[in-house]
Amino acid sequence: MAADGYVSRRGARIGRYQGILSQGFTMYGKDRFDERSNPQGVLNLGTSENKLCFDLIEEWFNRHNGGSNIAPHMFQYSDVQGIESFRHEIAKFLTDYARAPKALNPEHIVVMNGCCSIFAALSAVLFDPGDCYLIPTPYFGGVNPDMWLYGEVQAVHVPLDSKMSDGESFPFQLSVKKLEAAMQKANEQTQIACNNG
Repeated sequence: MAADGYVSRRGARIGRYQGILSQGFTMYGKDRFDERSNPQGVLNLGTSENKLCFDLIEEWFNRHNGGSNIAPHMFQYSDVQGIESFRHEIAKFLTDYARAPKALNPEHIVVMNGCCSIFAALSAVLFDPGDCYLIPTPYFGGVNPDMWLYGEVQAVHVPLDSKMSDGESFPFQLSVKKLEAAMQKANEQTQIACNNG
């Protein structure tokens, strides 16, 4: 059901959200840095896309690519699934690397630009609103807003530590025991929240 007649409730909620990255990008859009015309403007340090040195990257790739030129659009994802030739190479690599009994089909591979878009897509297709997912801590802070905004799913932290506990062979070691403890704690909190409602 549409919240305001034009978008869904989920779309309206996403539209209202203003996290620190969104606020920063809005500021950047209103006052973009330019070395000559706006040297006091805002630098966009929140987007993981490096176009500042594209000329160097293009030169390097073209020099090491057997003499054939790589067009600028090839450095960006122009197809929703990802560049077809790239997906074919990924399929070949993963078939070999993972020792798949059957060759992977490149049509079943989707390439996305950045982990946030991947988490957002996964949250929308793998979870129902209100579901939870286990995530080892520490982790990239961009995961929570993308999973919550698009999938309405909540993180359940699996605490990892820099100090090794008994039976661990390295710091920040993830174990079944830690996953089960986090899941048990999440189940108890869910029951408490439901009983208090």
